[in-house]
Amino acid sequence: MADTSAPRCLVTSTSVWHGQLDETNPLISVMHFIQLSIFGHLAYLASTAISSPAPQFPELGAFNPEDIIRRDVAVVGGGSSGTYSAMSLIDKGRSVIVIEKQGRLGGHTATYADPATGTTTEIGVQIYHNHTIVKDYFARFDLPLMDSPGFFQSLDNFDYRTGQRVTLSTPSQEEVSAAFAAYAEQLAKYPGLNDGIYLPDPIPEDLYLPFGDFVDKYGLQAAVPTMHYYNPGVGNILDNPTLEQFRYWSLIGMVHSISAGFLTSAHHNSGELYHRAEAELSQTGSLLLNSTVARAFRHEGEAGVALLVDTPTGRKIILARKLLIAIPPKLDLVKPFDLSKTESTLFSKFINAGYYAGILSNTSFSEETSTSNAVQDAPYNLPVLPGAYNFSPTRIRGLQIFHYGTPQSKETFPLTDEEIQSHVIDTIRRIQEQNPDMYDRTEPEWVGFWSHAPYTLQVSAEDIRDGFYEQLYALQGQRNTYWTGAAWRAEDSSLLWRFSEEVVLPALIEGL
Repeated sequence: MADTSAPRCLVTSTSVWHGQLDETNPLISVMHFIQLSIFGHLAYLASTAISSPAPQFPELGAFNPEDIIRRDVAVVGGGSSGTYSAMSLIDKGRSVIVIEKQGRLGGHTATYADPATGTTTEIGVQIYHNHTIVKDYFARFDLPLMDSPGFFQSLDNFDYRTGQRVTLSTPSQEEVSAAFAAYAEQLAKYPGLNDGIYLPDPIPEDLYLPFGDFVDKYGLQAAVPTMHYYNPGVGNILDNPTLEQFRYWSLIGMVHSISAGFLTSAHHNSGELYHRAEAELSQTGSLLLNSTVARAFRHEGEAGVALLVDTPTGRKIILARKLLIAIPPKLDLVKPFDLSKTESTLFSKFINAGYYAGILSNTSFSEETSTSNAVQDAPYNLPVLPGAYNFSPTRIRGLQIFHYGTPQSKETFPLTDEEIQSHVIDTIRRIQEQNPDMYDRTEPEWVGFWSHAPYTLQVSAEDIRDGFYEQLYALQGQRNTYWTGAAWRAEDSSLLWRFSEEVVLPALIEGL
């Protein structure tokens, strides 16, 4: 429930302040900010000199008491990391408020339910590692897991640019196993990567070598097709720095699960996790959906943080002791958070791919096997991007799911949804036209579309060499702000839950 005990104005030792700062007097070189005590009262303090006008805190007296919300932790972003962190904080006896811009929790997790039969199929996150933290999280909501066979290479492969069939050069299982063993041997040199992006100093050249060169150096060629198949949405994996491949294909994650097996939702509905988290958070007034932060006021020490939030029912003020940001730290997305110069400099270095998924009907594609995008004469038959990666049958007869990716870009959203949907339809038509013996000429129809952009935030080889990730991790705790999400670990829910639980939350809680 909303806290109604917060005062309607800011009380100082000498005066009553209604939130107006004098930005016209050139002699004033201090900014005023709000101190949130652990008992909930507000005080007015002076801070260090600034070179630009101080942000104006809204006049609290203009807000109804029910629109002033006080919590231990404000969590911005209700995706995999944000939702997990909020539930873990609640289980540890802390109060939270989750702010999510969409009308649901779950982020990259998306489940489609057939309105006629109720049959579900996963559009986003599909598999998990066999980790205790995964099993405990599902058990918390009384949701069952089962073993998953993982993914299989498509039997039908086409160059999606032309629609023409492609014959793959496929390594043997013995060659694949040997390549992964050699890969694991190299990865074992960097145990810090099991817990996050903790790198040796100085940083070895292998970590920022283009992954294609790293593959050739250590004879890992037979592992590349499997790595690509399991980890789309990263742009061209051969050009990416090796570290960016290590982040996802870690020893405790994919390398372990590719041999030991994966877990998946027994109900084929990972969305249930987020439905139940949403219900629990809503019961205590701890969730703001369809809401965005308009302005943040972040301070050091017991001053805490204050957020001005736009919600469907009007503006609210959140007063919290700590802030946990779980959205991609691209400058255009975190602009409202009054970034420091260091934060702005670091976040400006991020590049990302665009990654998208959707469901179509009336494609005439097979109900028994998937098709994949491949290029006959390209290294490892890897596809040219932007383009769809594959089309696959779902658990709902007549529906096909597709995945689509773009190269890395500075743009947070490299393509529009309309451009991608047009590309996908054109691809289906080319495949139909070039393979009339396999597919009928039909008119595909959209059933659903999901954008996962920006996806796989990463940086250049030069930035890795120059200590980017050490500088990034040093932001944790500054101005009462902590960070989690894929940019800080990998696009992998299992690893993100572990990173949040074992790295981020202990430090956050220690500071409460």
